[in-house]
Amino acid sequence: MIEFQKYFAYGSNMHPARLEKRIGPCDIISVARLPRAELRFHKTGLDRSGKCDIVFQQNHSKEVWGVVYQISEGQKSRLDQYESLGQGYQILKINVLTQQNQIMNVFTYQAMPQYIEHSLKPFDWYHELVMLGAQFHKFPVSYLDELQQVSFLPDSDQKSVRMHQNLLNTIRKKQQSNFDENDQILNYEDQTQ
Repeated sequence: MIEFQKYFAYGSNMHPARLEKRIGPCDIISVARLPRAELRFHKTGLDRSGKCDIVFQQNHSKEVWGVVYQISEGQKSRLDQYESLGQGYQILKINVLTQQNQIMNVFTYQAMPQYIEHSLKPFDWYHELVMLGAQFHKFPVSYLDELQQVSFLPDSDQKSVRMHQNLLNTIRKKQQSNFDENDQILNYEDQTQ
């Protein structure tokens, strides 16, 4: 019998195309948020750029938005490798609130203290992956605005840029076709009324 776990993606893994490219098909359970927490881009990546991290706050108004995916043990093992488990990120077990305000027990990844560098910035492609994931899942406008304000840097590694631009182009095309389909449905509904 296959065991499944609930994974809270809050950074570059939020968009299903990105996560499925890494670990294969997985199911979205719910959009969710983690209260009293803030998203930071200060975890040192293998490429020396800033990656996402969760920082807990006393401020009740702060929260990190993300997506809960159902993944298998095998998929979790692959994800652990991508997330440099034990050499960058550690497992964090938390409770998040779904859109229906239900508490859900999940796991996620949090930066290990020795891999935090507050002066880091994300690369442009990484920042866009986070933005596209947040837009895909229709996060609140105020949260999208906060993400948009994050400053980023260009990636000088052309091989990395090409690889990530291919993924970003695929995601953009999918999102554009979804927007086009929604427009067609709305136009059809307008015509039939």
